[in-house]
Amino acid sequence: MTTLEDVTKKKTEPPSAEAAAAAELVRLAKEQVLTTVAGAGNRS
Repeated sequence: MTTLEDVTKKKTEPPSAEAAAAAELVRLAKEQVLTTVAGAGNRS
């Protein structure tokens, strides 16, 4: 029998090494895009 507690309980497993690496790559890519876009208006 499934209880409400079983359904609402969230399992918080640490991300795998692959997931952590992917998240870091996404963060770096977003940072690079923001840097590139912010610097685009400063060209002469």
